[in-house]
Amino acid sequence: MKVAIALFGIPRASALTMPSIERHFIGPVRQMGECRVFHHLFLMDRVVDPRSGENAPMPPAAYAPFEAFDGELEAPGECLAQHGFAQIRRHGDAYGDGFSTLANLIHQLHSLSRVTRRLAAWEPDLVLYLRPDLRYEGGFAAAEFDSALRQPRRCILPEWQWWGGYNDRFALCGAEAYRAYGKRLEWALDYSERTGRPLHAERLLRHALRRGGASVRTTTLQAHRVRADGQVKQEDFDVATTAGSVRRRLELFGFQLLGRLSI
Repeated sequence: MKVAIALFGIPRASALTMPSIERHFIGPVRQMGECRVFHHLFLMDRVVDPRSGENAPMPPAAYAPFEAFDGELEAPGECLAQHGFAQIRRHGDAYGDGFSTLANLIHQLHSLSRVTRRLAAWEPDLVLYLRPDLRYEGGFAAAEFDSALRQPRRCILPEWQWWGGYNDRFALCGAEAYRAYGKRLEWALDYSERTGRPLHAERLLRHALRRGGASVRTTTLQAHRVRADGQVKQEDFDVATTAGSVRRRLELFGFQLLGRLSI
């Protein structure tokens, strides 16, 4: 069994987050089979995000934990024009903050696409997508790995914070599902043109997985965002308040009634 672990985005406070990734994912996966860790990270000297209130330096040491892995660093900015940001903007601003969050979303999706392209050449049986700025409170269960291995279209996502779509923080994907998850930026304009809505992170994920024929199931695994200054964001893990809509709640409860995994 070949398992790829994909790290992407901005490695905020990696000294605080990488130990949980090593403990809950990299270590256990290496006991299960062949494991390779891939990354695409944005090389920055400072994180400034009005939405999260961040304004903190990114020291070179933040990138040190990734040097042993297969990956690349990229300066932010250029990917916006590459992916038609001006055209995406024409469909509106779902976050109402002058397209700042939308620009951050395109950066994240670009990073995700780049790391997916890198790991795809290895032809993994399973892919774990993990944000390196999260502190994980556990790992995926053995039954979840087994489910995604035996059902290649399986995509296992957090059961919390759906916000009208699917939680996009992390995922365990089978061999026929990971491209739909990892390259969903390719569906960005399709989403807005089909729905008439501005691009939205969780709704885009739901759209891409449906278009890609993925079979979605949920996990109780939880993770907290860690800001660049080391502050830990207190998350809302209550599925009843963050499912995003009545229809989403019914869909989620349907998964629970059937069992989170169809094994």
